[in-house]
Amino acid sequence: MQLDVSLAGFSSPWSFRGSRQFGAWAEAKPWLHEGGVCVIRTESAEIGSLLLPSVARFVHGINGGECRLDVRKIECGGAFGTPVQALLHDFEFDPTISPFEARDRIRSRLLDRSLLLVFTESAPVDPRDWETLVNLLEHYRKASSPVRLCVLVIDDRGVVNTEPVCDYLSGRASHPVLANTSSIGTVNTIWPSYLHHRAAWEAGGSLGYALSLTGEIEDSEAGDDEALEQGLQGHADARLANHSGREALCELMCVGGKVDQLEPTRQQALRAELFAKGLLWRPPAMNSFHVVPWASRALLAFPSLPKKQVWALRHQLVCSPLAAEVLSLCLKFESQIKSRLHGRQDLNKASTKTGDAHQRFKEGNDDFIVYPNAFPRRPERAEDLWAFASLGENLMSCPTKAVSDVYWNALRLRNAIAHGHYVGWRHVQWAHRMLESFDTPE
Repeated sequence: MQLDVSLAGFSSPWSFRGSRQFGAWAEAKPWLHEGGVCVIRTESAEIGSLLLPSVARFVHGINGGECRLDVRKIECGGAFGTPVQALLHDFEFDPTISPFEARDRIRSRLLDRSLLLVFTESAPVDPRDWETLVNLLEHYRKASSPVRLCVLVIDDRGVVNTEPVCDYLSGRASHPVLANTSSIGTVNTIWPSYLHHRAAWEAGGSLGYALSLTGEIEDSEAGDDEALEQGLQGHADARLANHSGREALCELMCVGGKVDQLEPTRQQALRAELFAKGLLWRPPAMNSFHVVPWASRALLAFPSLPKKQVWALRHQLVCSPLAAEVLSLCLKFESQIKSRLHGRQDLNKASTKTGDAHQRFKEGNDDFIVYPNAFPRRPERAEDLWAFASLGENLMSCPTKAVSDVYWNALRLRNAIAHGHYVGWRHVQWAHRMLESFDTPE
């Protein structure tokens, strides 16, 4: 299940680490069978409330009209009572009734419909009261005549201990910035999409931080990357200055003359604390902890930041989804360039290194350039040597008039991104211009 998010005037579906897990739970349609409990863990109650419409749409889509399915929100905590009390109140039962006595009456209510109850906290609930609800639902599920009561708990405090727990703490935008823009894209149409990705990455996947940031950047003039950078930096500096985890982060990063090498147990404790406080995250496809981009930005402005930390933190600011998209386009451009230059290269200008690489491949001794035996046309012919040459070598082997400026620019853009440099609006502009050039018949 994805969540539609609007940032900087652009809407995009966000996926989360727990999206697939929640989808698998819902695909089983527990509301049609024995019921069950699922937990969605979020960073705040506000984010949990944003999930509710998406939950309703998602489960109704899976249900597909197979039966009547009602999705109801139940608040608990404070004046709403414990989760079990709130449950009984939702069914309009006398508050003195035992939840075990209510079982058969709840079952009868579900004879002609299915039900998904979404629990949220209006005030903190004692973890033991959540455990009581989980145990009650397990009793209902295992009864001789199971009660098809299905419950989803939005847990922003990490206090509900049951499975499955779906991680919606950190997400990522899934839209491409440059897709389908080669002929119709303009600065005004691409800029909001670009801003959305920059805000999502800057936030380290924290929807709460991204929403707080969007108010500062959404009114920036289209294409003004300098103003955007100032907004990102100012917001990060102010947030870290008042953050409860600032001192712990400085200790982990050895800022201000602190110990250069912390004991492993202390490092582990700090990482756990900082992850809980949203200053560390696990970037997409990774399980190790890294400083979130916005906090990395703020730390990089510290004069007392140790030099050994600069390289790692500077790289955290590279918006990986944007870099991956631009680099992917560059690889397509490179393929088209080599196709257009086919037959124009001078074999006498090929380097010995390239010839050796081609020969190593033909002998089956290359561990990284690998084509299956069933591949229809492996690059084994003499003319295929150029597939093993760098793009620069291909360009320099051709007559000068055969190589346009856009070919060289594609090489420079690819190298800038592939070498891990910062990715910004100018790179998007270059990629867009190249799309206009390469997305036409030769």
